[in-house]
Amino acid sequence: MLFMTKTATPSRKLSKAARDFAGESGSDVKKISPGQRRERHNRKERERRRRIRSYCDELNMLVPFCQSTSGMLATLQWTTAFLKYINDTYGDTLKESFGAPTANQIKVTSEKNLV
Repeated sequence: MLFMTKTATPSRKLSKAARDFAGESGSDVKKISPGQRRERHNRKERERRRRIRSYCDELNMLVPFCQSTSGMLATLQWTTAFLKYINDTYGDTLKESFGAPTANQIKVTSEKNLV
């Protein structure tokens, strides 16, 4: 009878951040301190928020009923309401203009697939 015994425990995999911190990344990549990593993350997050704010400001100028003092949430709510209105009013016409399938085309296509 053969018995297999566990001779060595496998080493636990460390996350990339832990390997970088411990100096075990195994590559020639420059080591980044936790403070530098946090600063880079904060900088990217600030840039992401700046871009969101910029696009919300642009929507604010384009959508009727939005005022310059409207916040991001109000701007998004008015934009959604305005796009629903446009879709209800001009839906198929706009879809034809942009080459998207209209509701009638989708219905005909699905009926053909059923046969």
